[in-house]
Amino acid sequence: MLEVICQTTGMGFAAIARVTQDRWLACSVRDEVQFGLAAGEELQIETTLCNEIRDHRKPIIIDHVDQDEQYRYHHTPKMYGLQSYISFPILLKDGTFFGTLCAIDSKPALINNSKIIGLFTMFTDLLAFHLQSLDLLDRSYQTTTELHQQNRVLTHINQDLDSFVHTASHDLKSPISSIEGLLNILAETIAQDTVNWSKVNQIIGLLKSTVKRFGVTIKDLTTFVEAENYIADNQIEEIRMDEVIESVKLDLMNLIEDSQADIQVIGEEKLVIDMSKVKLKSIVTNLISNAIKYRSPERRPEVIVKAEKREDKLHLSVTDNGLGIPSDKQDKIFSMFKRLHNHVEGSGLGLYIVKRMIDASKGQIQVNSTLNQGTTFTVIL
Repeated sequence: MLEVICQTTGMGFAAIARVTQDRWLACSVRDEVQFGLAAGEELQIETTLCNEIRDHRKPIIIDHVDQDEQYRYHHTPKMYGLQSYISFPILLKDGTFFGTLCAIDSKPALINNSKIIGLFTMFTDLLAFHLQSLDLLDRSYQTTTELHQQNRVLTHINQDLDSFVHTASHDLKSPISSIEGLLNILAETIAQDTVNWSKVNQIIGLLKSTVKRFGVTIKDLTTFVEAENYIADNQIEEIRMDEVIESVKLDLMNLIEDSQADIQVIGEEKLVIDMSKVKLKSIVTNLISNAIKYRSPERRPEVIVKAEKREDKLHLSVTDNGLGIPSDKQDKIFSMFKRLHNHVEGSGLGLYIVKRMIDASKGQIQVNSTLNQGTTFTVIL
């Protein structure tokens, strides 16, 4: 294209330039006169006529600078030693100004005619079309990449849902079958002429235990459904980190008092973060409650909550002196229904939900743990 322009106009230098409010950048150059400007190099925007074209968006065509009333004293031809000049704006379909297609020479040239004007008009239209095509390809690639990522996430979520439905179904059926069997035994026992009250009390105890197990499964179902709502919550607001932590401590007051846990909070005063308050509070609640629940029976639980901002990201860590996690199990703790300590009541959904919420917020969670010494969870949002 630039070679054709030089041949057709007889001018020695042609270029495609990206022009903004403060930059003139050569995208492509044809230099047959050693003007000294290569692709990728820049001119001071104030020294160029393209600076004016960006504002009025009209071509500038000069056959002979010394004979042109408007430009014979203009600073640009004087600075660069120009006698002929032509520059057309490159305008995208949506009206966006990209830059210019221009040609210059130190000698006069007959360029203000329909042939040259038609050539530049055609080339700037082609350049605009090409740029728009590249933009569409780029956006298409980004959209495709995002869709692939979303599909991977959805596949993972569907697998988790299948696992949840299967487990919940089994956990619901099992206690129902047990209750049905125990009721039949109870009915037969009571129907006997001489009621064995010891056996009746034993059956009632088993029924209570089974009903409790049934209640835990129902609670797990509720937790899972609520978590999905938390994960879907995208209401971003300005949140003070210290207020969230204090609110969580109040919610966990009974657990903290019963365990006599010492909770220390370290961080910047009035640290503010922009995200979903529902998600953030749920993350903090799960991490602090886990730190207390999985405490060591050999020492008083100590939990250190640290929050700070690094490079505009929240770094939240929760460190405990509890049981710790075996090194070979640390990569499995974020799986659904994964429980490493059966003596602690829970569903095994807590860390799975935390991970889902952090992923949904495009953050990270890391774990560092030593068995029988303690664990640190670090969240980056």
